[in-house]
Amino acid sequence: MHVFSKISAFQFFSLGFIALRKKLLFVMISLRFLISFMLTVIFSSVYAEKISIHGNLKNGTTQGIGKADTIKMIALQGSMVPIAELGSQTGTFRFPAMDLPEGSPVLLQVTYKGINYNKMVPPAPNFQKAEQEITVFDTTEDKTQINTKSLMQAIREKKGIRVFKLFLIENKTNPPRSFTLVDGDFEFFVPTDAEEFFAQIQQPGSKMPIPLSSSEGKRGGKAWNRGILPGTSELQVSYLMTKDIWEEKLLLEGDKYPIFLKPKDMKIQLQSEGELIRLEKDVPEGLTAFSISPPANGSVTLSFEGGKPVPEIRPNQAPEIVNGSLLNDTERSILAVVGFVALFFSLSFVFVYRKKANE
Repeated sequence: MHVFSKISAFQFFSLGFIALRKKLLFVMISLRFLISFMLTVIFSSVYAEKISIHGNLKNGTTQGIGKADTIKMIALQGSMVPIAELGSQTGTFRFPAMDLPEGSPVLLQVTYKGINYNKMVPPAPNFQKAEQEITVFDTTEDKTQINTKSLMQAIREKKGIRVFKLFLIENKTNPPRSFTLVDGDFEFFVPTDAEEFFAQIQQPGSKMPIPLSSSEGKRGGKAWNRGILPGTSELQVSYLMTKDIWEEKLLLEGDKYPIFLKPKDMKIQLQSEGELIRLEKDVPEGLTAFSISPPANGSVTLSFEGGKPVPEIRPNQAPEIVNGSLLNDTERSILAVVGFVALFFSLSFVFVYRKKANE
């Protein structure tokens, strides 16, 4: 009798099921291996090439070889992630070859004589492999070489008045030197009951504003210890006031301080000594403008009235960084950034008033 005839139907299906299980198990193992292989290929492609970031240092004061006390390499991946650090360097520098995550720019931060110099390296091999040139400067404490211009914009919102301040700080040293701040040199005012305070500074030649930490100053304002590089730096300050009357101390602003109001029907008055003059010429559409001449103590009390609240800016996403960590309130910080951009472009002409006033 044929061997097959001695195997019952139950045994036949049992053997078939066992064989099928073995095949399924083999297929599953093969799929797991294939998936693991594909993931390895994908992730290895992101970190496929080790790159050595390198460059040279130039001294912009002497036009000779530059030095660095330290050089940090930081990945900007939603937050500031330190990658590597070099000690004292002269002339040239080179980081060890390492894997750099694809799609993340790298920030080179050179510290020289207590002042930071930043250079952004885009996330592309041709930029990462190129020689990075970073210029540092000798330092000075001669405040007479620093000139400051400023303006303020007040915007009526449903929950209060949003204040934007822009300070253009010009370092006109020749030969160029970085200005070292000491206690009391520069302070900007923020009312003690202000909410959603945000400040950042953009260095000359940089496309990336740097969030600014500050401390309580000796003159009642906010003081900071960041050096001022040669050229023009932009200090940008924003906060929200939930009341219509408050005191402002004009610490950096000087005489004939311009204030712009939005919407146009909002009114402003001085509830203190000083002079308030309405500006009529070259005012952008939808705004009104005034010039404030403060008393000798620089303190004025501002009173705002009326004005239909303007729509608040509601960004969908906000990649911002403060002192190496993500901000908790993304909408607040992006609102400040967008406000600064709008303020700068809409009011860029305003310093004509300062020039005319000085004449």
